[in-house]
Amino acid sequence: MARIIVDSRESRSGLTSLLSDLGADVVSEELECADYVLADGFGVERKAANDFVVSIMDRRLFSQAATMKEAYKRVVIVVEGSLQGVRSAIAPEALQGALSWLAILEGIHVVQTSTTRETAQMLLTMQRHAIEGLGYEIALRGGKPKDRSVMARYLVEGLPGVGPGAAAKLLAHFGSAHAVFTASSDQLRAVAGIGPKTVSSIRETLEFDTRLGESTK
Repeated sequence: MARIIVDSRESRSGLTSLLSDLGADVVSEELECADYVLADGFGVERKAANDFVVSIMDRRLFSQAATMKEAYKRVVIVVEGSLQGVRSAIAPEALQGALSWLAILEGIHVVQTSTTRETAQMLLTMQRHAIEGLGYEIALRGGKPKDRSVMARYLVEGLPGVGPGAAAKLLAHFGSAHAVFTASSDQLRAVAGIGPKTVSSIRETLEFDTRLGESTK
């Protein structure tokens, strides 16, 4: 497992012990900002829900966010505990505004956890994704039908701008999914109800070379 660098001021927390118990290689260092460094350029600030709210009210959060963005390419703030359960004078709109500002304008993700153990597990998950990625490819489409004719329509409906109606027209005209996929632009335009924009999108997609990042035509 990759190393997690923890700020020395955070090293005595129960979270550090939990990370070690879960098998993490934890190293304590004095960090200029952030509580944890999960990977190169990936800093995490951990705040209890109450401290997060207080940091909004005393404006500390905004300077911390700016400092962390200068130090790390990716920044995540983990809020431990329920923000809704914090008793304070902060207006709900101010809390929502701060969360929105971080995510939309600053590009800083706020992840909420319920317990210290959940925080530890989240840190390890984020580290794994940062280093290894997801570990598998996500299917862009759901379960595939077994019936051949339904499968043919399923394939054709995967083309850009082609819904169930257009797929039925294309298959009725060409007779097979293979014929649809190999049809020229002129042949596609000959199908009633298939407009030029759809034809252009279909051909551009089928001719796009994913290795080169450009069309083969």
